[in-house]
Amino acid sequence: MDLRHLRYIVASARNGSFSAAAHEFNVRQPIVSKRIKEVEDELEVKLFVRSTAGARLTLAGEAFVVEARRIIGDFDRLAERARASGAGKLGRIVVGLYISLSQGALRTFIDDFRERYPDIDLELLEVPFAEMIAGLHSGRIDAALILGDPGKCEVLDSFALWSEHLVVALPQGHPLADKPVVYWPELKGERFLISHNDPGPDIRNILLRHLAAPSDHPEIVTLRLNRDNILSEVGSGEGISLQCESASGLTGLGVVFRPLHDGNGATRLGFIVYWKPDNINPVLQTLRNAFKEAMLIRP
Repeated sequence: MDLRHLRYIVASARNGSFSAAAHEFNVRQPIVSKRIKEVEDELEVKLFVRSTAGARLTLAGEAFVVEARRIIGDFDRLAERARASGAGKLGRIVVGLYISLSQGALRTFIDDFRERYPDIDLELLEVPFAEMIAGLHSGRIDAALILGDPGKCEVLDSFALWSEHLVVALPQGHPLADKPVVYWPELKGERFLISHNDPGPDIRNILLRHLAAPSDHPEIVTLRLNRDNILSEVGSGEGISLQCESASGLTGLGVVFRPLHDGNGATRLGFIVYWKPDNINPVLQTLRNAFKEAMLIRP
């Protein structure tokens, strides 16, 4: 007895006829009759009463069909989940990052992805750059969102995502806090607080590129604090900080965020998604496709 036998029995019970069940499965009626007789002989029980009017379930047959329907339903659900898993619509994926999710494009993307694929467990892991790369190689992380340009890690596959404005975080009473936009030259002489962890090193490089001169270097203080605590220090008047636009959704810290511009307009930071080429997680392809679709519809 196999699943095919059960399907023939359930269809015959539903239709009240072996010939009607045969028509449903596009097979000859004797095949259905033979398969049902095989089950009856194997179980040594009569499931149907045959007559010229059709086929009627016995009491044993009625009990059998109840369980047969349950088994078929369980198998169909199992098969559907297996197909969904193979197609990347079901499963788990771990994404490493080191940017804020308080607002911005990534927050919107994650919310949309989870709504679109409710059977995918999207786990976010906030870790430094080096740990993300190690996680990609070990398989602990499936994809990593990194600040910079494609090709930063040549042994990994990647493509460019969106970019965000670079904003300056200022204490509420700072002289620049009333300006709608802050320009780089206005930051000369400021004390910058950056994190020892990512994206702190990238922010340091940006600061040096825009403000360093042969005889003048910005004052940069590296702290072993997370993003929220650095912003709390800014709110306490210990300095100012540069942050990705997505961090500007953090409130209640006594800080205001202002876009940072140069002569060409807003200063922007690009993000890249990286993954290991031999990663076989089917959900990874679904995630990459979703990123590409999101990029196509972004203004």
